Amino acid sequence: MASLLGLGFSTRASSTVAAEVTSPPGPVIDDAGVTDLDDALAAVPAGGELVVTRPWRRTHPLQLDRPMTLRFVGDGALDTTADISVVRVTSSAVDVVGAAVRGPGGRQAGAGRGIDVVGTAERPLDDVRLVGGHLSGLGHDGVRAEHTSGLLVHGLEIDDVGYAGVLLRTCVDGAVRACTVTDVHQPPPYVNSYGIIVTRDDTRPLTVTGRSARLTVEGNVVTGVRSWEGIDTHAGDRIVVRDNVVRDCRVGISIVPCRAEVDLSYRHAPTAFVVAGNTVERVALAAPGAGIVVKGAGSTVGDAAERATGFVTDNVVRGHGGGTEAGVLLYLTRNVVVSGSVLDRCVDRGISLYHSNDAITITRTVATGLVPSTPGGAASVVDVRSGSNSATVSATRVVRDGSETGPVRGVAVGSAANTVDLLANDWSATDLAVWNRGATVRRWADGA
Repeated sequence: MASLLGLGFSTRASSTVAAEVTSPPGPVIDDAGVTDLDDALAAVPAGGELVVTRPWRRTHPLQLDRPMTLRFVGDGALDTTADISVVRVTSSAVDVVGAAVRGPGGRQAGAGRGIDVVGTAERPLDDVRLVGGHLSGLGHDGVRAEHTSGLLVHGLEIDDVGYAGVLLRTCVDGAVRACTVTDVHQPPPYVNSYGIIVTRDDTRPLTVTGRSARLTVEGNVVTGVRSWEGIDTHAGDRIVVRDNVVRDCRVGISIVPCRAEVDLSYRHAPTAFVVAGNTVERVALAAPGAGIVVKGAGSTVGDAAERATGFVTDNVVRGHGGGTEAGVLLYLTRNVVVSGSVLDRCVDRGISLYHSNDAITITRTVATGLVPSTPGGAASVVDVRSGSNSATVSATRVVRDGSETGPVRGVAVGSAANTVDLLANDWSATDLAVWNRGATVRRWADGA
């Protein structure tokens, strides 16, 4: 099989790479002149290729159970009105290229999936590549992959799905790149939904269904996850979320823990994550919600459970916040760095340190046009809401654009049980640099 550049991590200066899968050296068989696509598939040996050239109606999954390439060309497509996984991969070394899959619609919950990559803890898969194509009208997911290493999901267009555009569970050393996910509906009884989610099965022990790890989610466009989250990881390790556009999702990017299988407590935090260079914005959605949220394990102030660790850098967040939310919301973290944030027209607060952020650094923030949810109300660049936060805030700049209807505060500290160090911020465009209710706030070379 042809090699693909750019799996896994990439350097900050690189761009999203193009992916091309050439035909394997084995026999190439197409569906011309056959009356049953399964007969054509059965004729493809390991290492061969099946080319789908015309529409087919499926009532059961197309099973790819050996190394091979499935390629769609021209009018080639798989249509179904059934609640099934249309393409089901149970072998390593499988490529699916240009898939065209059309289901009955994503506004009703069900088990419908476009491509289902079915590894298990006992029999994990390796080297599966899903490159190009269009998946739509599916009651659950566009793509689901479990227990797979070396997975590449590249250049897929996914729309009109119920639960997730791309769902990865216990996957390692792979990437989701240059995909477009639009309109994830979350019909009942679903209580959440995602554009792209990197997670694990938290009903089983971590030793069996481990964390997803060393995955890159890069250069994707996610639009219209109106009830839940655009891009998410639950307890991922070394997950890189970079250079994506997330638009009109209730929460843009969510880096959060997962539960323990026994007592259902939040026990496993996301670790060593990178969220960099993303644009997260509201255009036509007004409900409260964070642009980027980072949360470690546990639930109470000062909780001793595993803390979230990583970096949030060079992101643009536009129009998020409101309620108890913010452009960037963090709690239960340790040594996290938030740098280079551009916060445009965020509602009520740009960055919120809810509680239990230990030794957090916030630097090089630019906040423009903070908007209060209540006309005349105050808005804050950095809001330290509850307790057990220790933070350094430096090199902040505030820009007024006329959309402000009430006072703008630089830092608002709502509880005495916090320590905040302010270094070389420019608060000249605020109405009040620091609003403090008894916390320890120390200022060095800090502006007015």
